[in-house]
Amino acid sequence: MSKKIKWTLIDTLIVILVIVAGVALMSVFGKKTATGDMKTIEAVVLIANEEQYVGDALEVGDEITISLTEKDSGTLKAVEIKDAEAMTFNSIDGTYATEPIEDRVDIYATIELLAAENDLAFTCGSTKVKVGEKMPFRSKGYALEGFVVEINEKSE
Repeated sequence: MSKKIKWTLIDTLIVILVIVAGVALMSVFGKKTATGDMKTIEAVVLIANEEQYVGDALEVGDEITISLTEKDSGTLKAVEIKDAEAMTFNSIDGTYATEPIEDRVDIYATIELLAAENDLAFTCGSTKVKVGEKMPFRSKGYALEGFVVEINEKSE
């Protein structure tokens, strides 16, 4: 003997309620993408304490990937190489001083990106671009990591 399953109005309401709750959870906790006008920005990324040959490998015009998924990218517009410095503390007289780090350079790379702006940050694809943000910096021949130190909107 098999039991016959009765489908009632209450069963239908429960199924609809579960579907609505699932859609609501997806909209609240789902992947956020920036909405709004796309803007061209220039982000300056500091790649600190590298050897000179690393700075020499960067060429203006390189396509730079700024995410680990290789979806979000921009174009390298400028490279500035400065001698690396470290801040030291003199405990005898209580002063700080900057001293050069031998055979090391700091690289300031300017990347041009197409990004959407929201209240918290610019977003290039799924990657947040904001000052202080740690960012992968990869292209053919090198894979580095740096921090965004400056963002400028580029006027069209």
